[in-house]
Amino acid sequence: MAHTVLIIGGGPAGLTAAWRLATQGYAVTLIERSERLGGRLLCSGADATQCDAIPPVFMGHQTATLALLKELGTTDPAVPSRGLRLEFLLPGGRHACLMQPWLPAPFHTMLGLMLFGGLPVADRWRLLDIIERSWEGDPALPQNLDQRTAEEWLAERNQSERARADVWTPLARFLIGDGLATVSAAALVSVFTRCFLTARRHARLAVPTDTLHDLLLAPLAARLTQAGATIRLNTAAVLLQIENDRVTGVRLRDGATLTADHYIMALPHTQLTAILPERVLTHYSYFQQLTQLSDSPALTVHLRIDTALQAPRIVLFARRTFHWLVSRPGPRRSGTLISVVATGKPELFERTDQDLIALALDKLAYAYPGSEAIKLLDSRVVREPRAFLTMSPGARVHRPLPQSPFQNLLIGGDWTDTGLPATLESAIVSGTRCADMILAKKE
Repeated sequence: MAHTVLIIGGGPAGLTAAWRLATQGYAVTLIERSERLGGRLLCSGADATQCDAIPPVFMGHQTATLALLKELGTTDPAVPSRGLRLEFLLPGGRHACLMQPWLPAPFHTMLGLMLFGGLPVADRWRLLDIIERSWEGDPALPQNLDQRTAEEWLAERNQSERARADVWTPLARFLIGDGLATVSAAALVSVFTRCFLTARRHARLAVPTDTLHDLLLAPLAARLTQAGATIRLNTAAVLLQIENDRVTGVRLRDGATLTADHYIMALPHTQLTAILPERVLTHYSYFQQLTQLSDSPALTVHLRIDTALQAPRIVLFARRTFHWLVSRPGPRRSGTLISVVATGKPELFERTDQDLIALALDKLAYAYPGSEAIKLLDSRVVREPRAFLTMSPGARVHRPLPQSPFQNLLIGGDWTDTGLPATLESAIVSGTRCADMILAKKE
C-alpha cells in the first residue's frame, strides 16, 4: 500500500514537494485554503491567474527553477533574453548598464565593473579589490557578517554614499527585497557571489512572456492530477493534532480531520504558527524561533500600454519612489506590459490606486524618454504586505531546517533555511528537500 502524504499549502514549495512525491508512487493530498494555487505568486481577485503579484525575472543561478520548468516543458518562454542586462537609472537621468563580458567567472564581473559607469572610478577599484581579496580568501570574510547591516559593511569597505545609494541599494532591493539599511551583510555577499562571481551563466537574465500561472502553476497542477494526486482548494487547516511526538492528523475548518503517514507544512511562517497547538509553540525552540521572523512588503503597479516599446528591459531606479521596472511584450506581441515595483515601503499602501498609477507613469517616462504620449490600456495595483522574508541581521539563525521536532512533520517554504533569499528559487529548493527527506525515510 502506498505511503500517504498530506501537504498543507498550495504555493510553489508545496506543489514541488507534491510533484516529486507523486511521481515516486506516494499517495499525495494537497490542500489549499484559497480558491487557487500559487500563494503569494499571484495577485488576488477573479482574474488572479492572469496577473503576477510581482513580475517574474529569472536568473541563470536559479538552477532548481529552470530545471523544473524544463521538466514541465515550459522552458522556452523563460530562456535568457539575448542582450538583456541590468540597467541603472541614476539621478540626473543618467543610464548605466552592468555588462557581462565573455570571460570566465569571476573575471567577467570584474571587467564588467571596470566598465560600469554607474559607480565612480574610485568605488570601482575599491570593489574590485574586495572581490579579488574575497576570491583569494585573503583576508577571509568576517564571521560576523550576519550580525551587521549591508550598509555598515559597505561603508567600512569604503564604498561611497553615492555608490551605496545609486547602485548597491537598487541592487539589494531587486535581488533581496529590501534596502541596505535592512538586509544583513551576509545576505548581500551571498546573493552577489551567487549571481555574479560563481559562473558567467548565473548572471544571465530572462523575462518570461507568460505568467507564472501558465508557466509553472497550471502545468504542475495538471501533472499532479495525472499522477493521481488529490488537490483540494478552499480547504483550510485550523489545527495540527499531535500525540506521542507524532502528528496524527490535521483538523480542517469544516470540522473534518485528514490523516497521513507524512505531513508537509508549506505555509507562510505566520500561518504555520497559527495552527500549532499552544503547548507545541511554547515548548519547542524550533517553533519559538519562527516568531522572530518578519516580512517586508512589496507594491507593484502593472501597466498595459498600446505602444510597442523596447522590451524586455529590467531597469533599477536610484533614489526614487519605485525601485525597479520590468517590461515585456503584450499579448500577441501587441503593445507592452510594464510592471513597476517598490519594496520595503509600507507607507505607499495608503496611497490611492490613481496616485500610484500616476507615479508609475512618471517613472515610465524616465525609463523611456519621449513616451509621455502613450495610451494606457489597462492598469492594476497589487499590494502584498508580506512579499519577502526580511533578511535582516540575525534572521538567518531563525530560519528552520525542513525536519521539525516531530519525525513525520516537515516544514517547507521560501522562508525556510535554504541559504537563499525568500524567492521562487528558495521555495522550489525547499519543496524538493522536503520530498527528498521523505523519500530517504522509505529506503
